[in-house]
Amino acid sequence: QKEIQIHKEIIEQDPLDFLSYFELGLAYLKLGRHKEEILAYKEALILNPKSAQTHYNLGIAYDHLHFGTKAIHHMQVAQDLYVVHRNHRKIRTTQRQLKRFYIRYPEEFRSLNQEK
Repeated sequence: QKEIQIHKEIIEQDPLDFLSYFELGLAYLKLGRHKEEILAYKEALILNPKSAQTHYNLGIAYDHLHFGTKAIHHMQVAQDLYVVHRNHRKIRTTQRQLKRFYIRYPEEFRSLNQEK
């Protein structure tokens, strides 16, 4: 709770502080407050839309709330960004998550593949 307050104060002083929004999301994650976690990560993405780690965390947060399509979308974006940065360890991590999502949300995967 204190950590959340600290990040909110920093954001109030500097609303363009990407890292504070990201860390605020992590603080909400620790408390299991996934809706607020998502809002914090979305703010972070406004400031830095190419943050692969934020997309990854957002995918996990959406999965906690069983929003399969959004979880898959953000995990795929994270994977694409990790490919650009040639971060092979993170690419493998996102691939494992996408396999889990495929098992958990088969209908969402089918509908996303039909849209492409």
